[in-house]
This record gives sequence, C-alpha cells and structure tokens, in this order.
Amino acid sequence: MKQTDRVKNLCETALFIAIVFLGIFIIKFPSPLGYAHIGDSMIFLAVLMLGGKRGAVAGGIGAAIADIVSGYTIWALPSLICKAAMALVMGALIKHHIFGLKGRVLWIVSAVAGGLTQGILYEIFWYALFGKAAAIAAISGLAFQAVVGIIIAFVISEALQKTSLKKHFIYTTDGKGAQTC
Repeated sequence: MKQTDRVKNLCETALFIAIVFLGIFIIKFPSPLGYAHIGDSMIFLAVLMLGGKRGAVAGGIGAAIADIVSGYTIWALPSLICKAAMALVMGALIKHHIFGLKGRVLWIVSAVAGGLTQGILYEIFWYALFGKAAAIAAISGLAFQAVVGIIIAFVISEALQKTSLKKHFIYTTDGKGAQTC
C-alpha cells in the first residue's frame, strides 16, 4: 500500500471517528425508552464506506470518546467493544455474502446481525455492572436504538449512493459499486 493510500485511509477513519462521536454526543432525541442518537447509523454507514475493520475502529473509538466526554466513562470500554463488534459482524457478513444474499437484503440482514451482537454484548456489560434487573430493563432501549440506527443508516446510504459520493463506498446496495452487498 502506498504512503498516500495509508494517509487517505487514516484521514477517512479519523473523519468517521468524528462523525460517530458527533452522532452520539450531539444528535440525540428523546424516546419513550430514554433517548436515542444517530451514532449507530453512522457506524453502519462507516462499514459501507470504510469496510468492517476500519468501520469497527471508527465506531468503537468514536463511541468511547463520546462516553468519556459525556461523563459516562464507565461505559467507554463497553462501548468500544460493543460498537466495534457490531461493525465487524456487519462487515464480515457483507464481505462474505452470508447465506448467498445480495443487495439491500444482505445489507439489512448484516446490520440486524451487527445490532444483535451489540445488544447481546451490552446486556452482558449491564448485567456485570448493575445486575439482572438493570440488564433486563435495558433490553428495550438497546433494541430501539439498533432499529433507529438501521433505519436512518439505510435512508442515508441509499441517498448517498445516488450522488457522486457513491465512489467512496466500499460496499454498495445496488449491484453497481466497487463491491456490492
């Protein structure tokens, strides 16, 4: 890999770290289950544009920084692990065309699998940190957050793939990109 490609990859990953951070730290909205943010949707988008590994780095680090800056330092390490795992699972499933799926169906199945992975890992942390009752109470909020993230990311990725930014996607959903989902 050329030095210019390394610098480009580093800059893209750093940009997505910032985008994930902002999506979690700033863009929050109330829900019946607490609050939701668009950070997960930015992680899903990072996977499509950077791939699973760099998407995991961006998602994990961006979420951990948001937790630290927000005063939820206890959640920084769990967020790093859970968000990175979510991106790695999604990226691996897309890369390997799990179950022979393609296009938007593969994207959605992979995002749901990533969201479930994140939810299960967060449940383990909730249980370890606060006990069974807190872990059970967190399930609905985690599920809501994942669903919101998938919907927002799907809409944004579909819109971006109709622009000149499509060339920056590693995985596209229409079968006409560099690599298709």
